[in-house]
Amino acid sequence: MLNPFKQPELIRAERFMSMPKKFRDRRCTAWSDSNRQGAEVECFLEGPAFDRDGNLWFVDIPFGRVFRITARGEWELAVQYDGWPNGLKIHKDGRIFIAD
Repeated sequence: MLNPFKQPELIRAERFMSMPKKFRDRRCTAWSDSNRQGAEVECFLEGPAFDRDGNLWFVDIPFGRVFRITARGEWELAVQYDGWPNGLKIHKDGRIFIAD
């Protein structure tokens, strides 16, 4: 059968950065009990969004954390709370909305 679509271009992905060791805490959580069959986790990152200053914001579901990576590549823990933040969006006025 003739395929009318162009063959997809293969792109080699490279790791830009990874979570600093000071934020890694490999253990079981209530989230990993129900989502990873009780396996230990050190993070599960979701909801990436850039703000107008070029900072990258995202959440870490099992540990209830919200992170920011500055435009210079520095990791910051913005907030940690008792919850499972599952997504994040930044409104045009700068407010950050978190789905939990």
